Amino acid sequence: MRKNVIEVVTNTTIMPFRWLKSSYRCFYCYDVFQEPKDLKSHSEIHKQAEEIEKVMNNFWESSVYVDVSNMKCRICSEVKEDFHEMIDHLIGSHNVPFNKENGLCMSPFKLLNISVECVGCEKHYRTFGHLLVHSNRHHKGCSQLLCEICGQHFRYPQNLRDHVKKQHSKATVICNLCGETLTNMNRMRTHMQNYHNKRYKCFKCPILFETHYRRSRHMIDEHKTRDEVKCQHCSKTFVFRSAMMRHVRETHMQEKNAVCGICGWRAFSECRLQKHMTKHSNERNFKCPLCDKAFKTKKTMMQHYNNIHQKMSRPPTVCPIR
Repeated sequence: MRKNVIEVVTNTTIMPFRWLKSSYRCFYCYDVFQEPKDLKSHSEIHKQAEEIEKVMNNFWESSVYVDVSNMKCRICSEVKEDFHEMIDHLIGSHNVPFNKENGLCMSPFKLLNISVECVGCEKHYRTFGHLLVHSNRHHKGCSQLLCEICGQHFRYPQNLRDHVKKQHSKATVICNLCGETLTNMNRMRTHMQNYHNKRYKCFKCPILFETHYRRSRHMIDEHKTRDEVKCQHCSKTFVFRSAMMRHVRETHMQEKNAVCGICGWRAFSECRLQKHMTKHSNERNFKCPLCDKAFKTKKTMMQHYNNIHQKMSRPPTVCPIR
């Protein structure tokens, strides 16, 4: 099974990925993304032909989720729309070793920019979790241990039972920050996100965090789940490999390919260039929701909001900042 996956990923543009609760995860470094387009952009930093074998040696599931929305043969550049046709092409045209007796070993999906598509019936869904539930109900499915409510996959039946009892039962849950009573953990997560800006739960303990980065930092510092990623050129360490790679390109390779057309200032990324361009504009598009003062950037607006308006007697029923 592992050899089949390695051959397909090495010789095509098919992208393997992971899914955890409500987020996409990079197949190689476990970085988390909410949207398919961000996952695809991130995956380009990985040299799949070199990394896939190492990752597959530690892969325990019976099938690998793969994105087939942009499927092309790396050997001859031929484009295929059907996943099975691509497998037959690799075997028939390029003699790529593939053992069909083991099955495909991969579950194909189409991750589009604003939706995900079922390859079996071309139905579209907003979230991958809903697509997984649909696939299991109406097609062969890709897991016998899949939560029929949220689409989360489990390795053992007891884990699935515990998940359903904890996350989807009718038992009430009390918020430890404001005391509000919620009907289940899903509503609690929504409450924590909307009212307390906390959406990322530690995998080892009940603590919730505002960002994925803070949770990952907590996992490293408190639970020692893995080591930090070290830069090979200096003493700096990072939580994510992608951050280390950006550091290397920016600091040590000094890549500055984004150029301001007005003053010639160079930046490492288009994002930084866009922030720089606000210096050349008088537009103030970020208004404070409480006093209507306007600012050039969201960062300066948030600084103003926190410094001037943060002392409120109670959290608002609707978060004023989106």
